Amino acid sequence: MDLQPLGWSFGDPTGWAIGGGFFLFISTAIGWGVYSISYRLLSMGSLDLRDQLRRWPSAMCGTLVALVIFAMVYATSLSGFSQLEYRDGQLTILYMLPERAVSLPFIEVMNVQEESAFKGRWRLVLTTDTSGTYESALASHADVRQAGEWLRRQMSHPRSIPE
Repeated sequence: MDLQPLGWSFGDPTGWAIGGGFFLFISTAIGWGVYSISYRLLSMGSLDLRDQLRRWPSAMCGTLVALVIFAMVYATSLSGFSQLEYRDGQLTILYMLPERAVSLPFIEVMNVQEESAFKGRWRLVLTTDTSGTYESALASHADVRQAGEWLRRQMSHPRSIPE
């Protein structure tokens, strides 16, 4: 039985919080700008229509733009697991946004890959025998390579797991 879990971290939790907050602020500001511009454009032309004009089409457009921008940033930069732990033949995968944990038997892992993302950042990709795919958050190549090499070594020599 393993007393201490082996673990790897992908990304900095403080950096994730700052990055998530920053991009949420930026996408909200752009959405607000779209709302303001579209409402002004719809209300141009007549001073009498301003009281009769509804704001919901502009609000929906601004909200949709903000959501799409934040979803794109989340999908490319903030998604993926932030930590990976091995203990007693189980892998525990920890996500930050939304915060959750997934546990799976190590024996289910069929493939471990290191994939280049963008701007020199990498992802660790685990594929299970049930065709589940788990991607890490963006991290340095050294961090991803270290975890990937250890996992592949354990897949090929399962008896050599340190205690």
